[in-house]
Amino acid sequence: MTSHLARLILPWLVVALTACTPAPAQTTADGRAGFCGPEDANAVTVIIDFGPLGPEPLIGCASNLSAGARGIDALRALGIQVTEVARQPQFICRLDGYPTPEQTLAIPGQASYVEDCVKTPPSTAYWTYWSADEGGQWAYSLLGYTMHEVIFGGYEGYSFALNLPTGGAKPSIPPQRPA
Repeated sequence: MTSHLARLILPWLVVALTACTPAPAQTTADGRAGFCGPEDANAVTVIIDFGPLGPEPLIGCASNLSAGARGIDALRALGIQVTEVARQPQFICRLDGYPTPEQTLAIPGQASYVEDCVKTPPSTAYWTYWSADEGGQWAYSLLGYTMHEVIFGGYEGYSFALNLPTGGAKPSIPPQRPA
């Protein structure tokens, strides 16, 4: 009788235990072009404004990010190539290949500056990093993209500053979804 009872109860026990087992955590972030929407889980919209470097701004949605995700995680989810400064790896030298190794930039005291990605870029030609809540104002980040936690439902902004004061190169696209 015990074996008969076990055959009846065992399938129900397996179903009950399976239902109580938590689903595996989502560990892979996703990226796509365009603004994030309410349907995107653990997401942040990333705007890269190339400014005087040439290309049109990039807008992407990095979603399914882990709690505590940082700016670098959102860029990776979007497949954005980041070239860091060799001597100070937490500084961005190039985003998606810009400025190119051949691109000359006129800065004070050097009419044909070319970024070699060895030393920290000068304060007159560098990538700035910003964040904002949906519909808020861009806030210049002093932490940098490897330290700053993204704001889920918010925005990450990168803008190239050429001959502008610190914090003077906000992304040209406001931190809000178009109507």
